[in-house]
Amino acid sequence: MSEPKAPKELDAIADVVLAYKPKPKSKPAKKRKKLAKKLAKLAKPESELRKEK
Repeated sequence: MSEPKAPKELDAIADVVLAYKPKPKSKPAKKRKKLAKKLAKLAKPESELRKEK
């Protein structure tokens, strides 16, 4: 027997709920997030960095 397929609206709601990540509250958590963002920017290929500007 095949599994029932969920409606597209329900899938969209589930995607939003599962993608939620609360903002960091503590100072060390904010520092980690800032560092991760900086490292992600440095890891991008040069061609992608030109597109952002």
